[in-house]
Amino acid sequence: MEWTRVHIKTDDDSTKGHLGLDARKLDLDTDAASMHQEFLRSLHHLSEVQEMHKGVVSDVSSKPLEATVSTLGEFLSEFGGEWEGSEVRVPLPPSLRDEVMVHTKNEGGRQLVRLISPERFGGSLKTFDLPVGKALVEAFWEGDYLSMTLG
Repeated sequence: MEWTRVHIKTDDDSTKGHLGLDARKLDLDTDAASMHQEFLRSLHHLSEVQEMHKGVVSDVSSKPLEATVSTLGEFLSEFGGEWEGSEVRVPLPPSLRDEVMVHTKNEGGRQLVRLISPERFGGSLKTFDLPVGKALVEAFWEGDYLSMTLG
């Protein structure tokens, strides 16, 4: 069976208040030169992102695509996560929200979960299996945690 990507829901805080060009007032009286200067001042972060991307791509391409499968407990111990009731929480920096991916796959009567996070896991895949009879119902961001509900 193929891996299926899981949509990760975001909380309201991640999208509120971002206007693009900081707090600078841009209106019809703003000239092109001022807007261009503001744009150029904000470009420095793009070079950092491009360098990070190059590093991740080279790391991922030099490693095997399939990682070993851990138990849920091993995975949580390794990354400081917690499991209570039907909720699993893994701490991840907010800067990774747009890059983290979760996939699931049913195999041999159990569900495997694959987390891909370029920075946190060095560009590699982390795969763990859920306890028998459990399946991933949803994934969502909750502050600095990626939370996953099991059912």
